[in-house]
Amino acid sequence: MLFNSIEFILVFLPIVFGGFFLLRQFDLFGFSLLWLSIASLFFYGWWNPTYLPLLIGSIAVNYILGRVIEISAYRRFVLIVGVSANLVAIGIYKYLGFFSDVIAQLTGSSTSIPALLLPLAISFFTFQQIAYLVDTYKTGKSEHDFSRYLLFVSFFPQLIAGPIVKHSEVSGQFNSLNTRSICTSEISAGFLLFTIGLAKKVLIADQLAPYANPVFSAADQGSDIAFLEAWGGLLAYTFQLYFDFSGYADMALGVAMALGIKLPRNFNSPYKATSIIDFWRRWHITLSHFLRDYLYIPLGGNRSGSRNLNLLVTMLLGGLWHGAGWNFIIWGGLHGSYLVINHQWLRLKSFLTLELRNRKLASDLGPKGIDLGVSSVATASPSDKPQGQMGHFFSALQSLPGLIITFFAVCVAWAFFRAETFSGAIAILIGISGGNGLTLPNELVNLAPMLLSGYAESHTVTALGAFPHIKGYILIFLSMMMAMLAPNSFQIREFCFSSTEPSIPVKKHTWISAWITGACMFIAGITLGLCLKVLAFSPSTEFLYFNF
Repeated sequence: MLFNSIEFILVFLPIVFGGFFLLRQFDLFGFSLLWLSIASLFFYGWWNPTYLPLLIGSIAVNYILGRVIEISAYRRFVLIVGVSANLVAIGIYKYLGFFSDVIAQLTGSSTSIPALLLPLAISFFTFQQIAYLVDTYKTGKSEHDFSRYLLFVSFFPQLIAGPIVKHSEVSGQFNSLNTRSICTSEISAGFLLFTIGLAKKVLIADQLAPYANPVFSAADQGSDIAFLEAWGGLLAYTFQLYFDFSGYADMALGVAMALGIKLPRNFNSPYKATSIIDFWRRWHITLSHFLRDYLYIPLGGNRSGSRNLNLLVTMLLGGLWHGAGWNFIIWGGLHGSYLVINHQWLRLKSFLTLELRNRKLASDLGPKGIDLGVSSVATASPSDKPQGQMGHFFSALQSLPGLIITFFAVCVAWAFFRAETFSGAIAILIGISGGNGLTLPNELVNLAPMLLSGYAESHTVTALGAFPHIKGYILIFLSMMMAMLAPNSFQIREFCFSSTEPSIPVKKHTWISAWITGACMFIAGITLGLCLKVLAFSPSTEFLYFNF
């Protein structure tokens, strides 16, 4: 069942919310959690009931393993068995076909194992339970109540595409629901987040797809992609993926918040990042934390002499986690290389800064090491440092090169992430570098036939799908402005539900806050209605991360 479907929004959610709050109203707390678990299993089984036993079996086995780790004298051995069993399960379904093909190519064998139908969300619920087993081993404490463990893994808002949740992040919240009253402000804030996420998916991501798919399909089929077409398709996918995945995350967090559960954030304006390190602190945050805590640090982390190798290995495996294919491995390798370069640059920058500071100090002390009283601190005037709004402006200018370089590097990596073939990704990169020439939009040719008629005759016939059309570039530009300049979902939520300036008198302050909240909810209602209208006349599309 899709979050962006009529049946989920108008049927499933009202029934689940109605049953949950009704049971809580009659103090049937245990039954209310069981109700959420049953609803979550129904939600998962709606996609394909065949794989529901796999999910339930995985939950049952890992619950038992967690209990055994807590009480066993052979805790480390049980942990290794548990982690291995989870990896074997995901390996059979997700990687067996891929690795059998690799072995067949290396050995020249003509036989290979066909890839199995990938169970929905297997990457997410497997990693989540691996983290649970490791944390149980470290703390010596496991979940004793099976029904709560069942809900921890299967909780439908985060089951399909995350965020990847640690047991410690939600177990206490499940317990506290018993003593907490139903909070209408949490329900309203959750509704707002859900609506923002739905709008991202329906009104932005789905509208960008027709401008990305034809370009990548043509590239995978061996076509030469011209400059504007390549950039149009690549940028369309860059923002489609962001609004699609962050839209899902917003909807997941919104539904959970309305139920009284706070899930961890997964996005924080990643395309505003000014370095690759900063990007991975903002993009798919829970996966970044998982890779750091359960892979990078166990490999040795920042230990001298091994950090670069650990970064590369971590990101290569992170790429493989996304999919069984060489392009995903290359994508992970690129980001690993980016991180290594970023860390080396910071190290060099720190060294150069220290060296310049020492030279400046030596110069100020004079030839005999005597303080001449002309240090950089003494000679600096108040105007040397930007202040107020001008300070923010100059700070933004200083960070602009980092933002541009980071965004370009991320886009290059997305070419491999999206393309089905290696040659398709290379065709896109050749196109964005101008290696296949330039094709102008038909609208521009029509506006200036006298100047561009000869060019149009020889080039516009090669236009791919929706490109090159001005409408596509306008939509991409607007998406870029929203991703890079507009406040993100949580900033909007905080604005709508936080107080105004403390200098305003209390009564006036409360009145203004109420009006701001009311206006935000009114706009959210209109937006929801618009999304439902779009969904009523067009089929719902899967979220991109359902494939991973």
